[in-house]
Amino acid sequence: MRAASAFSFVSTACCMLGGFAYLTRAVSRRDVVAADKMLRGEVQKARVSEGDGFAEAVGPIGKEWFHAPVAAVLSLPLWRRGAGAGSVAPLLASAASELTSRGFDRLHLRTVPPGHPHPRKPSFPSGQALETSAVALTAAYTLAREGDIKAVPAFVAAGTLALATSAGRVYLDRHWVSDAIGGFLIGTAIAAGCSALYEGLSDDPEDRAGQRQFHRRRSITQNDVVVT
Repeated sequence: MRAASAFSFVSTACCMLGGFAYLTRAVSRRDVVAADKMLRGEVQKARVSEGDGFAEAVGPIGKEWFHAPVAAVLSLPLWRRGAGAGSVAPLLASAASELTSRGFDRLHLRTVPPGHPHPRKPSFPSGQALETSAVALTAAYTLAREGDIKAVPAFVAAGTLALATSAGRVYLDRHWVSDAIGGFLIGTAIAAGCSALYEGLSDDPEDRAGQRQFHRRRSITQNDVVVT
């Protein structure tokens, strides 16, 4: 996959942040209360035990104790391939999303739906939606750029993970729908920033691959000369 342009990164981040700012204003003014309650009622009416099991299974994906080690595993091969400081992009997405989520928790813009085990817990934006989106989308971009996977399946997989985690929190009645949307918006903005950092701090993967091939051929040639 070719590198995305600086304009693409900036425009994506600005659109996501703009959407998030608009939604945050709506949440703080309680403009989304009626819609959230209506959607919550519809989701809970359709809830079945099989769905609970799936939602519980995908929930840990958005937790820092899960995505931080995964991000580290993804960063290591980037470093070995010569990506340099750009190899920290997945790890940075993990750390930045976790810190951002904690920061919003301190703002306490809204509490969780009624019946939650921790009724005073902040709910906007959904931390699991935020963190999953940030790490999964950053990983999709870096893996596609490195040629480990095609761009389309990479982003489809990342989007599916983000959607499954976000929807799971709504399905289990742990978050409002607007919480999940807000988490996805800010998480995508973080992913755009981390992906831009990857491009800015590392050489083009094709150039690095060509350099490695050149050094291998040179080493083989030198060994042949020594043997001769």
